[in-house]
Amino acid sequence: MLNSQWLRTFVKLTETGHFTLTATQLGMTQPGVSQHLKKLEQQVGAPLITKIGKSFELTREGELLLSFALTAEKQEAELREAIQQDDPNTGEIRIACSGSMALYLYPKLLTHQNRHPGLTLKVEVAPNHRSLQLLQSNEMDLCIVTQQAQHSALEQQHIGNEPLCLVVPADFKGRAVSFGDLQKQGFIDHPDGQHYAERLLTPNFEEMASAKSDLRVTGYINQLSQILVPVARGLGYTVLPKTAVRSFEAQQKINILELKEPVSDPLYLTVKKHRPLPARYDWFHQEIAELCGQMSGS
Repeated sequence: MLNSQWLRTFVKLTETGHFTLTATQLGMTQPGVSQHLKKLEQQVGAPLITKIGKSFELTREGELLLSFALTAEKQEAELREAIQQDDPNTGEIRIACSGSMALYLYPKLLTHQNRHPGLTLKVEVAPNHRSLQLLQSNEMDLCIVTQQAQHSALEQQHIGNEPLCLVVPADFKGRAVSFGDLQKQGFIDHPDGQHYAERLLTPNFEEMASAKSDLRVTGYINQLSQILVPVARGLGYTVLPKTAVRSFEAQQKINILELKEPVSDPLYLTVKKHRPLPARYDWFHQEIAELCGQMSGS
């Protein structure tokens, strides 16, 4: 890399056009200025000036170096200004979370971006382990997971709980539902369906303990936003996190059954412990915590 001190001397020399004046303004001696110029020429491998009496002209290489030096000075000034001015309404926001959390949070977070177009919102849908990997590799800056991370470099804040919901067609409302009723209706399966069903149905239906691997499945889809469509049409029931259920448009066509033994997952807002985030993250951190708290309490 070019010596920054020699480069500053060279730029000042081109500004003043005089060795003595350059030395005075930089608090140096005239031989010192000449020495900086000579060392810089050795580093570049070409003469930078052509002396004409007491004045000089820049060589082709000198012109190129001056252009480079002025650009570098400008970039350094812009960098310092950016560091000093941590604008809360400008820059990229990078968040990793589950698909259900994305359905719930993303539209609400976009409202803030509407008010502040200088922000860019980037949300990566990923399972817990992948979200934590993205955070640790600095590809994401915060993530929402349902497990406590076993890593000392991460800092987690419990921001609420994500209930699992037994979702049935709307005409089930007000009815006492048995496991047999659910079996008649049929289960709409999805990538996490069997896992969610086992967790929620086992403590609430005795029959489930012996039949957990034998749910009568009447449908399967791996697109989160579409899982409740067959339920709304009376083709089955399913089990999903409340965030996914509340994001479904046709709420009047589905019903969440109240169960004696609620089951939920804790939600942890996770960041790197020793990596302070820019000011623009403050609003998102607070809003996500508040929204998740509201969701788990509703």
